[in-house]
Amino acid sequence: MVAVLVAVTVLIVQRYYFHEKPSDYTVVNDGVVVTKEFNVKSTTAHQNSSVKGSIFVWGDKGMPERMRIVASYEIDPKDFAGLTIYIPKKWYISNIISSYPENEKPFLSPNASNFNGIEEWRYRVDVGLGYPGNPSGGGTGTILIDLVSDRKAILPSETSIVMVTIGSDTNPKTGVNSMGVGFIKIPISVDAES
Repeated sequence: MVAVLVAVTVLIVQRYYFHEKPSDYTVVNDGVVVTKEFNVKSTTAHQNSSVKGSIFVWGDKGMPERMRIVASYEIDPKDFAGLTIYIPKKWYISNIISSYPENEKPFLSPNASNFNGIEEWRYRVDVGLGYPGNPSGGGTGTILIDLVSDRKAILPSETSIVMVTIGSDTNPKTGVNSMGVGFIKIPISVDAES
């Protein structure tokens, strides 16, 4: 009984002295060692699909630990491919928050697919993906993707590539459909001096 009373007392004292207290002092970008911005538009004529965002990376001594991708986007009503974010190998998705399509309910959940060894990516996260001839309807939204690195597999100062694609097109002569016609590859690495 005395041991239980001591343990409870220690827990109460610990919570009183070590819990987070409200403060007027705000730390900005605490621990962020790399930031990257991106801006991509569909290359298809008369298609207003675009995405703009930032990537934040936390790490230490050349080892990336966490990454956050934040993007706002517009998907044209005629765009059947929407937005796709490719997550590099050696990274895992820990959380996804999406507001697509904004101001409408229910929200349409993004689709995260595992690549199983294809190319340099582990996952692809699709937003507003429809089928050729049957677009999802377009709209605007914001997405936040939290990632954690596989610390056992990733090497110090290793470069990972995040790819962001948006837009679609159909060749009027051949009928061949293309997805991700606007794209950017963003290299992510942490300097050993960070």
